[in-house]
Amino acid sequence: MSDNNDLRGKIDQAKRRLPLPELMAREGLGDRAKKTAHCPFHDDEHKSFSVFQGKDGWWHYKCFAGCGDGDEIMFLRKVKGLPLTEAMSLYLEMAGFPPRLSHRSHECHKSPRSHECPECPECPECHRSPKSPVFPVSPMSNGQGLQKALKELGARNACNKRITVKKALWQLARDLRALEKQIGRKLSNGELMLVFDGWHPLSEPFLDPAKTRDDYLEAFLAKPAKVRIPTGEGDTLNKALETVAKLSPDELPVIPEIPHASERLRRVAALHRELSRLCGGKTYFLTCRDTAKVFPGLSHQAAWNINGALAQLGVVEVVRAGDPHPGGRASQFRYLLA
Repeated sequence: MSDNNDLRGKIDQAKRRLPLPELMAREGLGDRAKKTAHCPFHDDEHKSFSVFQGKDGWWHYKCFAGCGDGDEIMFLRKVKGLPLTEAMSLYLEMAGFPPRLSHRSHECHKSPRSHECPECPECPECHRSPKSPVFPVSPMSNGQGLQKALKELGARNACNKRITVKKALWQLARDLRALEKQIGRKLSNGELMLVFDGWHPLSEPFLDPAKTRDDYLEAFLAKPAKVRIPTGEGDTLNKALETVAKLSPDELPVIPEIPHASERLRRVAALHRELSRLCGGKTYFLTCRDTAKVFPGLSHQAAWNINGALAQLGVVEVVRAGDPHPGGRASQFRYLLA
């Protein structure tokens, strides 16, 4: 009990040292730390995200479009894609309190929660290994097991009062891409219809009555082609950022014919190099928001400019230009240096 109280005290003190607005700034999202902003967790056409200080005196975030709400630990968990205990451990470390938490699979149910996360025995993130498959059907690629999984996949992503059609279909598309990668083939048209038949009846009470079933079927079928990052594939960028953060200035790429290029220019070049390596030399996607994470204090606009400068200098090739604003479409790059 004394250990639990000690950890609770550390969490409370960490929240005073590293409140949510400052944490968001460290993650390159300082421009979202206000009462009305675009949500960093979904393609937000309207400003549905809010950061505020509650009546309890602590900072909170909330997405009114359905992405969730929480405190500093829950924000870090969501933005990094971490299990709860790892997010808690990372937050304490960032605030200057390296925690001593066990990483056993059920430790999250034995540790004190943050103010926003009570006991959650049914929470899948608490039990799933980071390396476990997103869907429990691999290596099966045919048969009743897959058919059942497809129907459940549609039902799991059904619309409700908080989850809009746009958000539900986008997450469903990401899940489908992840499932295809897991079973090693594209889903057939019949299999896609199983998914839709599981999704549409449960979503129907929340759909626009002016639209037909065919309208939503067409929208559903069009979504997967737009997915660049399937569910469960956020690790490549995090691995690249972690690797580049450990490089000394001498280990950063040398910009051709510019021996005294700034460290931030060379560190962004190192991020491109590492992403290219992790992707097997193929093209890769990178947003200005994620680029900004590689160097302290780098703004999104500066990150966008540096990517453009690296293209001009022959370090990278812009295969497809994205959007210069945070939350916009990622640019597609190819690293050109040896």
